[in-house]
Amino acid sequence: MKIIGWDTASKSGALVALEWDPSKKSEPGASLYRIQSEWRLSVDAAQHSERLLWAVHQMLEACRWKLADLDAIGVGIGPGSFTGLRIGMTTAKTLGYSLGKPLIPVSSLAALTRRAAVHYADHPEKTLIIGTTDAAKGELFTILGSAKSILDCVVKAEGDLPGIWKKGVEEEVLTPEDILKLAHKKLETADRWIAIGEGKDRYVEELWDELPKKKRITLPLDWDHAPSCDGLAALFYAAAQQSVFRSHDQIFPRYLRESDAERKLKSGALKPSPLKRRNQ
Repeated sequence: MKIIGWDTASKSGALVALEWDPSKKSEPGASLYRIQSEWRLSVDAAQHSERLLWAVHQMLEACRWKLADLDAIGVGIGPGSFTGLRIGMTTAKTLGYSLGKPLIPVSSLAALTRRAAVHYADHPEKTLIIGTTDAAKGELFTILGSAKSILDCVVKAEGDLPGIWKKGVEEEVLTPEDILKLAHKKLETADRWIAIGEGKDRYVEELWDELPKKKRITLPLDWDHAPSCDGLAALFYAAAQQSVFRSHDQIFPRYLRESDAERKLKSGALKPSPLKRRNQ
């Protein structure tokens, strides 16, 4: 099975191509799939439109695949940047529709924290993971839960559409103060904690000093700010194994809150369109 997928929900985008043969069982200790190619898009989210399709083309060339060879297309559905999500999801939906291929949705925040979750899930001390990306307006897109629980999170179910998500893991848009309140509560049963993602440095660093310093874990720099390609691949694989596939018209961005335009439209702050006025 061949899958190409990406996440463009933040400034640091990630693309990955993976492959496995469902009919073959891997040897004990061996990986169940192979990552054939991986790319980073370390640019402003608004520039993902300029580079995403180019990167997909380059990845196909590197793997010696054609679009018709793909069995599915994976995509991070957020939460994250409105612009970045629209670019990533529109590209996935368009390719899925035109090629007749299913889509695999995954949580962008689960991808961000996947590497740390794998590393600390089996540790004897219970580790609380706080993954954040910038939501602007004084808020952060946040995933918060134990490493072991986050390891079992891929994407939330939507209506009748299946998902894979562990109860007790929060995925919300929160103020830094609300994150601290929730973290303090979770730390009553956790032994230590980690802050991951670009959001952890978005507001004053002293904010995190309110959590127990002795329990804090500092991660390697390359784990800090972006979803890892290997973490993204692991989520696509896990979703495919559980048949979490959706068609192009069943997949939607997980914004967690309304855009400014939607708020203005509901409040009446936006003027009616010229077309609407002519028809009245």
